[in-house]
Amino acid sequence: MNDFTLFDPMSSAVRSTLIIFAVLSIFFIIVGRKIKKLDPKKTPKGFLFGCIMIVDGFNKFITEYMDKDKFQFFGAYLFTIIVFLATANTISLIGLTPPLSNLGVALAFTVMTFFAIKIAEFKFISVKKKVNNLLGEVKFMAPILFPINLIGEVSTPFTMGLRLFVNLLSGVVIATMVYSVLHWTLGIFAGLFLHAVFDIFFGLIQAFVFLMLTTINISLATDA
Repeated sequence: MNDFTLFDPMSSAVRSTLIIFAVLSIFFIIVGRKIKKLDPKKTPKGFLFGCIMIVDGFNKFITEYMDKDKFQFFGAYLFTIIVFLATANTISLIGLTPPLSNLGVALAFTVMTFFAIKIAEFKFISVKKKVNNLLGEVKFMAPILFPINLIGEVSTPFTMGLRLFVNLLSGVVIATMVYSVLHWTLGIFAGLFLHAVFDIFFGLIQAFVFLMLTTINISLATDA
């Protein structure tokens, strides 16, 4: 059965989150130590070479949408986001509950995105300019525009986190409904196909969409 408990602090989705966090932390620490020991005069091989190529490809891709100084500040955060979400959205392949099936976990991404955008604004644009943007260009309309703009400041990250939860929920519901119809005729093959489509393809797509929305919103916030 799929567990879609909303706010239970130790639901199966939260436990999956802690497992992913622990595994990825250990993985990154081990890889980081191995890379530090590499001889810069020699080309790395095997697994480490693959890791370096992935990070290098990620860096080149994100710098097309974000200035270099902003990328140096947010690059590690963005890479962590895509790795975590890609893992979380496909974790059901090994029998664990997807973390984003818990609304509390999804809303945690909302909070992180909100603070990431605010940190970007305070670091790369002045507070005075930010306040002027909230008040609007037409000053006599400020009493109306200011509360509307404040709502927009919160709604953007909120909808991003909610999108993660709803898309995962809808994908699992649709997959379950389709499987209940097809399993009588296709059996295990229907299950394998639906897992490949919903757990891998759609899961990775949602991770990529959230990464791009975060990157673009940070860039827009600091260009305002």
